[in-house]
Amino acid sequence: MLNLDLLLQMLLNGLMSGGMYALVASGFTLILGVLQVFNFAQGHFYMLGAYVTVGMAAGIGAPYPVAVIAAVAAMALLGALLYTGVIRWTLPAGFFHTLLVTTAFGTIVNQVALLTFGRREVAMPSVLPGATRLGPVAVNNGKLIVVGGALFVMLALYFFMKTKIGVSMRAAAENREVASLQGINPKRIFWATMAVGCGLCGAAGSLIAPVLAVSSSAGTNIMIKAMLVVLVGGTGSMSGALLAAFLIGLAESIAFQYLGQQSLVAIFALVAVLVFFRPGGLLGRPLPIPGE
Repeated sequence: MLNLDLLLQMLLNGLMSGGMYALVASGFTLILGVLQVFNFAQGHFYMLGAYVTVGMAAGIGAPYPVAVIAAVAAMALLGALLYTGVIRWTLPAGFFHTLLVTTAFGTIVNQVALLTFGRREVAMPSVLPGATRLGPVAVNNGKLIVVGGALFVMLALYFFMKTKIGVSMRAAAENREVASLQGINPKRIFWATMAVGCGLCGAAGSLIAPVLAVSSSAGTNIMIKAMLVVLVGGTGSMSGALLAAFLIGLAESIAFQYLGQQSLVAIFALVAVLVFFRPGGLLGRPLPIPGE
C-alpha cells in the first residue's frame, strides 16, 4: 500500500527533476525558436554550471548564492561567446552546419571535463542540511531548495520575456524577417538569446549541485531528457516545455520507484505513445525538418 511519506517523496523528486528538465529544455527551446539552431551542447552548460558551483562553494568557500550567480553568469558569457565566435559564422551555411558545430563544441567540453575530473563524481556539502516536517512527513531541505529555486528562475524568465528584449526574442522566434523590418537588431537578439538559454542551464546545474554529485556524463544524461521534453511539449512552445518537463519528471520518479533502472525504458515508451497521438506535442508543433 502506498503511504503518504512515499507519495510525497515521489512527488518532490518528480518536481525536482522536472524543474531541472524545464530549465534546460526552456533554454534549448528558446535558442531553437529564435536562432533556429539545435544546440546539442545545451546539456554540457548544465554540467559546467554544476562544476563551477561546486568549485566555488567547496573549493574556495564562496557562499552558495554567490556560487550560483557566478555559475549562471559564466554560462551566459560562454553561450554568448559560442554564438559570437562560432555559431554566428555558420548560421548562413544552414541547419546542419550549426548542428555539427554545437555537437563538436559539446564533445570538446565533455572530453575536457573527462580529462580534468575523470569519471569520478564530485560533490559539495549540503547548503541546508536536515529536513522540514510537513505534517507527519519529513522532507529533505536540499530538495526543497531545488524546487523553490527552479520555480523562482522560471518566474524570473516569465517576467524577462515581457521586457523589451524578451518581446524582441519572441518576435524573432515568430518571424525573423518581419522582426528585422520592425527595427529589431537580429545580431543583438541572437547573442542575448544564447546567453539566456545557456544561463538557464547554468542555473539548473547550480541548483542541483548540492543535492546530486556531479560527473562528466551529467550533460549527456540531461540532454536526453531535455530532448524528450521538447518532443512532448512541442517545438517552439515555452509553456509546452514547462508542462512536459514536470510530467516527465513525475513519471520518471514514479517509474523509478517501481522499476528501478528500467524506468528510462518506461519513459521512452510513454513519450512514444504521446508523440504518436500528438506529433505536434502538447502545446507546440512537430520538430522542423530542414528542406521540407
